[in-house]
Amino acid sequence: MTQNSTFLMVAGACAALTLTACSTFPVGKTAEAPQTLIGTWQLVQFLPKGGAAPVKPDAADRYEITFVDKGRVALKVDCNRATAIWETTPTDGTHGSLTFGPMAMTRMACPTPALDTGWELNANSVANYAVAGDSLVLGLKDGKGTYEWARKKD
Repeated sequence: MTQNSTFLMVAGACAALTLTACSTFPVGKTAEAPQTLIGTWQLVQFLPKGGAAPVKPDAADRYEITFVDKGRVALKVDCNRATAIWETTPTDGTHGSLTFGPMAMTRMACPTPALDTGWELNANSVANYAVAGDSLVLGLKDGKGTYEWARKKD
């Protein structure tokens, strides 16, 4: 897979997340957050479906997701910021389904090539989560890929 096609794939994923912001989500429906999700996570890599090469950020601190109790989430997506609500249905203490609501996101043109267009598109495609220690995996619907995150150290 060429770097250009990888960028287009990631950009497409971000567009899907943007479309999520336009979808409807029950207002006031918040999650009783599993404590394993609460906190800030930094993106390690995106693993596309089919064994394609992983897509990794240049610097982990440019891509962060912070789950706050009561169903709020904040994201750092390169030079942009986003916020949304989220809902989860835990299947046990470390796994479950995950849904993001409409996402409000800044639209600055970041100076370096970014993954922000890809993540933005994939937010509405997130189907589930799994936490193992300091690792978080967000799985996309239909097995389209996974985002791997590491808990941010203070």
